[in-house]
Amino acid sequence: MLAVLSVGVSEAAPKAGVVNRIAATVNGRPITSSEVRARLAPYFRELMMLYPRQGPRFNSELVAAKKAVLNDLIERELVLSDFETKGFSIKEDQVEDEINRRILMQYNGDRSQFLDNLRKSGMNYTEYRDSVRKEITVSAMRGMRYERGIPPTPDEIKEEYRETSSEYRDIMKDKISYSKIFIPAMDPDDPMSTPEERYKLATRLREDIEKGKISFADAAKQYSRDAQAENGGKWPALRRDELAVEFANVVFAAQPGQLIGPLLDPAGFTIVKVQSKKLAAAPSLDNPEIKQKVDDAVRRKKSERRYRQWVDRLRDKAVIRTFI
Repeated sequence: MLAVLSVGVSEAAPKAGVVNRIAATVNGRPITSSEVRARLAPYFRELMMLYPRQGPRFNSELVAAKKAVLNDLIERELVLSDFETKGFSIKEDQVEDEINRRILMQYNGDRSQFLDNLRKSGMNYTEYRDSVRKEITVSAMRGMRYERGIPPTPDEIKEEYRETSSEYRDIMKDKISYSKIFIPAMDPDDPMSTPEERYKLATRLREDIEKGKISFADAAKQYSRDAQAENGGKWPALRRDELAVEFANVVFAAQPGQLIGPLLDPAGFTIVKVQSKKLAAAPSLDNPEIKQKVDDAVRRKKSERRYRQWVDRLRDKAVIRTFI
């Protein structure tokens, strides 16, 4: 059965009343299943869009994402358990700033959607704040222990900026132009139609477009049911923040001319052809805040090998139990 019929029942969005079980313990310190679900939610939503039928690829990528999330949480507890944190405090505005950054990046700044997904994960806001505070604490501890070495040279800073400058852009100002075919999950002209049949139609359309049996524009005019169907499915340029987060992540990752889909839409299936992208400019390295971030990134890379060796030693000595 297609995911469009069952998206409400999933590991990332549990039914109300699900017990918040222990996912793992690290030296007796618990990691809850709600923490795992809250961290996994953005990946899950994107995978649901990419793989409407779910299936082996969906399952393997979800398992890999879940494993990575749990490993990150275990590493966090390893570091916290090794440090004497008494008297080490994180300012509340730092925690709030990081939460706001995540809401912006993962939910396009939609706080209500963030809170709704948090509720579905089984985690309340206070617990989420505590989880974020732990992550910031670990980052600060790592900096104190491993990133105090020789300062980066000007050339190292310039090279790091050259390689990673796009990471400092205001991605919400990115713009994209695309054409889209929307196939409703239910045919409005045939009340007996099923999502399975509609998905097959969307799949066949994509194949026909790829084989040149029909143009994208003609397919849109004939089959699409959205506001731009008569225009051959061509939409005006839109900013990233005007799109659903999962959809934006998928289309901005594609190259101009690339065909994507069928993607799971809240009400059906979507085939997209990216026309062009205009990415926001990267901020100048002359910006003191950006320069500091680049400096920190170079220091972090230089200390990565020693940090990983330390974490591996902690892992070897720790008592770690996983239950999911």
